[in-house]
Amino acid sequence: MRAAVVSGRSSLEIAHRDVPEPGPGEARIRVEACGVCGSDLHLLAGGLFPPGQTPGHEMAGLVDALGDGAGGLATGSRVAVEPMRSCGTCPSCRSGRYSICRDARLAGLQDPGGLAEFALVPASRLHAVPAELAPSLAALAEPMAVVVHALRRGALERGQRVLVLGAGAVGLLAAAAARRLGAGEVWISARHPHQAERARSLGVARVLGEAESVAARLDALGREAPIDLVVETVGGSADTLRAAAAAVRPGGAVSVVGVFWGELALDPMPLLLKEVSLHWSYCYDSHAGSDFAEAIRILALERDALAPLVTHALPLDEVARAFAIAADRRAGAVKVNVIP
Repeated sequence: MRAAVVSGRSSLEIAHRDVPEPGPGEARIRVEACGVCGSDLHLLAGGLFPPGQTPGHEMAGLVDALGDGAGGLATGSRVAVEPMRSCGTCPSCRSGRYSICRDARLAGLQDPGGLAEFALVPASRLHAVPAELAPSLAALAEPMAVVVHALRRGALERGQRVLVLGAGAVGLLAAAAARRLGAGEVWISARHPHQAERARSLGVARVLGEAESVAARLDALGREAPIDLVVETVGGSADTLRAAAAAVRPGGAVSVVGVFWGELALDPMPLLLKEVSLHWSYCYDSHAGSDFAEAIRILALERDALAPLVTHALPLDEVARAFAIAADRRAGAVKVNVIP
């Protein structure tokens, strides 16, 4: 099979690998679509992938083969892949919080990922996809599950006002999920015009400028229309946690999805004086019900509105170009898919 592999310090090339055989409890997936995630971009640019690794954790495809003891879905079934392996026996796993298992492994990071024609995953982490959900949208199940988890971590309640910081793919999915899960009103900060346009098409009530530039105004805005929950999706080196602390109402919550690469700026005083609940949110789990199952339900219900978020689809042979497009937000990319 063909697979994208990391070569050198920070580049990708196409290599030929043996088609993997599923072991006990595993399934082999014929990958139909794999999204390029912002974390993939950071890891590749920073030379943080091990040489020879196949990235990609936003996968959808067809069940191609099953290993011994792998029950559930039959071969030929279209699935979204929950790309997480965990020990299954530690206290975190037993409570359904397997993403924080000390032995957790993610396809595309510690294990070979979905930027290949075939991938091996635990059969227990496959989720059936409704017939009306195209592979390009089914591949959004992973990032949608991330934001469902973040909203649950922030204890979203029906009728609340939610502010999403960042309008990349994760931020836009967070806005859509918040509305579907009962938020009364959703605001979002957007850096680029095409992001603001996509946000408005999803029914966002108010689009703010870039979070860093509006941070000084967010306290006043929060007094005008109290923000119950802030969802941070930017990460990197952004100063968004200061913005979140300024915006959130007394007694409100901040849920952090963005991955910060290094030390970050955090002003503790407003968080203290307002007794804000600060939640870190990593991946997804089944502690409060399956985040992945809820993500697929939302994608099916919102498929027409969410379809335009997949702005680019490139063949596997053009994976390096796919990463370049995804990294250039000014070019209009929201979600870039690779089609093996």
